[in-house]
Amino acid sequence: MNNPSKDIRYAQTEEDLLTAFDLLCREKDPAKITVAEISKKTGVTRSTFYNHYQDMLQLIETLENRILNDLRGVLVMLQPGSEQPEKLTRTYFSALCRYVKKSGFLIRQLKTLEGAEFVGRAMSLLHEYVREFADSEITETPARVQFQSYLLSYTIGGLFGILHKWASEECNDSPEAVASLLTRFYLNGVSSFIVF
Repeated sequence: MNNPSKDIRYAQTEEDLLTAFDLLCREKDPAKITVAEISKKTGVTRSTFYNHYQDMLQLIETLENRILNDLRGVLVMLQPGSEQPEKLTRTYFSALCRYVKKSGFLIRQLKTLEGAEFVGRAMSLLHEYVREFADSEITETPARVQFQSYLLSYTIGGLFGILHKWASEECNDSPEAVASLLTRFYLNGVSSFIVF
């Protein structure tokens, strides 16, 4: 039989390990953070760390998956509809930007251009959600699939570039200001912002 207090302690220790890692990311490159540093910051032993994670890569993967799950939760709470695409998109980008601003790990990843994979996963999450509510009568031809692939790549590149610039400037602008820009670019494309 499971001991509920042991389960709670286990979950709290896991949370403490993730939090310590994120705080250390504000001080140094995530790839250079050691299990010993995390153990010291949390006050747990190295063996306790290894009871939770196989290695640092698994800890990072767990943190990224948690963030994506939280962003997925934001999407589920939203009410999609063609009459409110701006609200849906802005809410999603606001949640993403708030996560970036509070996470030393994500700021560091974006500054050093190592966060492209995470940003791609976050954008794919948005695209998958939107596609679920798209017109089901649209036929997925090979040409349409190819077009959507290019469109997603283009969007991810722009999103990553903006988040990189923002993180490089220590996230000085508010998450809402950046989310507003991302929403405009995402919904309107760049052509409306360039004077020919």
